[in-house]
Amino acid sequence: MMKIKIRCAWVVQALALTCAMADDFSFDALEEDTRSRLNSGEPVVLDRRPDESEDADKRFVTVAQFLTGSRAEIWDVIADKEGAEHFLSGVLASDVISEGDGFIVVEQETAVGGPKGSYRYVLRHELTPMKQIEFSFVEGEIKNVEGAWWIYDSPVDGKHIVVYALHVDPGGFAPQIIVKSGMKKSIPGTFASVQKEVLKRRAAEDSARNRFRPSRIVTKQR
Repeated sequence: MMKIKIRCAWVVQALALTCAMADDFSFDALEEDTRSRLNSGEPVVLDRRPDESEDADKRFVTVAQFLTGSRAEIWDVIADKEGAEHFLSGVLASDVISEGDGFIVVEQETAVGGPKGSYRYVLRHELTPMKQIEFSFVEGEIKNVEGAWWIYDSPVDGKHIVVYALHVDPGGFAPQIIVKSGMKKSIPGTFASVQKEVLKRRAAEDSARNRFRPSRIVTKQR
């Protein structure tokens, strides 16, 4: 297991991330074409992260999509780092190795291509329950991984807008233009996996409730 070095600077970083929550993200403020595509259920690549009001950080690929589910149902899936290897393709192993007030540290192995095919690394996840997960690189076999998930209300009943921003730098063996092109194709698959798991867990809970629901016994009157 990789040695984790927890630095005081992370406390400052966590406060800064909390201030950048972008609670004012508005579906109505998006361009008409973007709103239309989201309404159709399509994953849409955005030109910036929702916490960026001016200059966009071009390292990130940011994708938004409407997902069916309550805020709690979606949160339970995207925050499930122990179970990620069971429902996210490309995640070969995922273990929470440290946790504290508002954060977890996760060691993962993912298939990201390159000479080895899969790589292990450690990420620190800052958690704002039901709203946002921001993750940053600690150490590992690649150069850098960072990004965030956001969950927002949508104008459609029973759905939420989920936004995922990701930057991966495997190192010198993969130019960023190729990496970003690949992520634009793979991130919609991540959304599909999250949606599938949300609905799977909902069906399992419904089945469990029905199994233990007392049956109504109707007797005929004479």
